[in-house]
Amino acid sequence: MQKTVVPSCLFGKILLMESLRYTFLIFHLFGFAALLGGIFYQVRGKDPVTGSYMVTSAVVQLVTGAGLIWTRISLDLPVPHAKMGVKLALDLLVAATALVGMRNKGPWAFYAVATFTAAAAVVAVAWT
Repeated sequence: MQKTVVPSCLFGKILLMESLRYTFLIFHLFGFAALLGGIFYQVRGKDPVTGSYMVTSAVVQLVTGAGLIWTRISLDLPVPHAKMGVKLALDLLVAATALVGMRNKGPWAFYAVATFTAAAAVVAVAWT
């Protein structure tokens, strides 16, 4: 039986990319937690408004989501393109609605951001 020898430079590249993928994943979850935590905090008040933390969290979600896709493609891991397209569209809606809502200060934008965020979470978890 013949052994397959993996060059050490390839192992280092894979290890680095896996570390980068997990780093993107952690920051992606931090962005989601900041967004959802801020929504839950604002719901307690009488007049919820869209804040700058929502825009920042949405941008973090977009950037780290793109990084996660890039690292999966680089590692030759399967990428469900339809799911990622829907997630990208929802994340863009969250970012755009948060930006518009931050400027207009309407409660409609807050509830729209909350709805799009919940939809993105459902797509991420339920779509297999």
